Amino acid sequence: MKKQNITILGATGSIGTNTLDVLSRHLDTHQVFALTASQQVDLILKQCAQFKPRYAVMAQESAGRALAERVKAEGLAVEVMWGPEALDFVSSHEDVDAVMAAIVGAAGLSPCLAAAHAGKRLLLANKEALVVGGDVFLNAVKKG
Repeated sequence: MKKQNITILGATGSIGTNTLDVLSRHLDTHQVFALTASQQVDLILKQCAQFKPRYAVMAQESAGRALAERVKAEGLAVEVMWGPEALDFVSSHEDVDAVMAAIVGAAGLSPCLAAAHAGKRLLLANKEALVVGGDVFLNAVKKG
């Protein structure tokens, strides 16, 4: 049976860290495809070392560059990206099966829409995408 690839939007927050705790007990059936965060470089670096995702995405460029340097120094095989386009990319990638959306505020709307348009299973841990996007978001889910 193929493992389910999971992208976690907001991996360093409380919902993201709890999601990773649950996933750590189910690595026989699930694997972390991508981790995303805004600025917490130290924590996401530890998560990358533990879960070995294919991608790590930081919302802020400065944090992304800092993480890229640390990932390289640690010898981790994780591709580091940053910015809104990178969030959309790891949410809609063809290898992703599900996206845990634990990202705060309106920043989560675009990657949630990208996941919905791509037909990914979307696990909403907050209401921001629905509040901000409303009908646009629900239509994307229906079409995806």
